[in-house]
Amino acid sequence: MAHVIITGAADGIGRALALHYGAGRHAITIVDVDRELAARTHAELAAQGVSARVVHADLATPLGQDQALAELSAGPPADILIHSAGISAVGRFGEVAPERQQTVIRVNFEAPLVLTAGMLAKRRISRGGTLVFIASLSVFTGYPGALGYAASKDGLAAYARSLRSALGREQINVLSVYPGPTRTAHARRYSPDNRREQRRMPPERLAELIAAAVARRDQHLLPGPGARFFALLGNYFPGLTEYAMRRTIYDRLP
Repeated sequence: MAHVIITGAADGIGRALALHYGAGRHAITIVDVDRELAARTHAELAAQGVSARVVHADLATPLGQDQALAELSAGPPADILIHSAGISAVGRFGEVAPERQQTVIRVNFEAPLVLTAGMLAKRRISRGGTLVFIASLSVFTGYPGALGYAASKDGLAAYARSLRSALGREQINVLSVYPGPTRTAHARRYSPDNRREQRRMPPERLAELIAAAVARRDQHLLPGPGARFFALLGNYFPGLTEYAMRRTIYDRLP
């Protein structure tokens, strides 16, 4: 039975991944700060007969990161470690408090580094396993109005790229995922315009695509034709995508 560790598994993309892998009879470890939602996901998995446990930790603090690492290290090795936990701070440039931006950096960027380095040092990633980093389409387009979020996801993608080269000899694959708009409470909370929410990719579909990419041992995943098209535009016509992001996001901020 493969063991999958998922941060941010209480809700959104992480929850969809937990339920998807649980349906495949994998053992699941949920890492999340939200006790109520984590308990809900755990109950859903248990109802399916899935072996699951919950690690409660606040990844926005060094203490929480250390606590999570200690509990994860004491458990079985991870065949798949998915860094899905993520938050944002939205606002016009200069108006978002530095403390909020720092919290975004800690959760989105620092925590994956601490957990990955610690698990590797303690040899708690199985040989032949996979590390999954949920970055963002902002890596290719920028994200005006959520600068700390974009910086954290760009940094995460760069870290994954360097780690991929370093772990090649140990047969540990590193998958970077660049989702576009996804139909989650997180996206709804931070988007300035939710009128077209139904056009966003369902998290269940994203979970299917990520699991398939893990099985193929892919190194990159742009889920869906829309994400691939926008990434292509961002690479070859950066001015156009920057204009589009400014008009659709930044200009609509209150």
